[in-house]
Amino acid sequence: MSNLLSLKLWFSLYPGHLQPVFQNVLIAIIVLFFAGILASAYYRKRYKKTLYAKLWLSGYNFCLTGTIIGVLLLFFTYEHVAFLSARFWFLLWFLSQGAWAWFLYKKLKKVPEIKKEIAIRKEFEKYIP
Repeated sequence: MSNLLSLKLWFSLYPGHLQPVFQNVLIAIIVLFFAGILASAYYRKRYKKTLYAKLWLSGYNFCLTGTIIGVLLLFFTYEHVAFLSARFWFLLWFLSQGAWAWFLYKKLKKVPEIKKEIAIRKEFEKYIP
């Protein structure tokens, strides 16, 4: 555990092999992102003309980006590319995906408010000739 918290591990340009446990975890994360791509593409097509269309598109872009970057990181660590397999790229990927997920969550929380505004606007437009 002390090695996980050391700066030498995170900022070494020649990090060495990725342990099989972590490699399997990375593959599982990539598979989850790929499943997210398929699900969000399906729901984006299904709910094309609804309020959720932009949200599904954002989810699709989130999962697509996560999958592409994850596959590249897996490839670079497997091939032992010196700078591009450094562990700080994993940290950067994790933090950026976390920030993006936070913004998606904030968008999702605004949906009920938008629904109320649409209902109020429809109610108002009902009386306008």
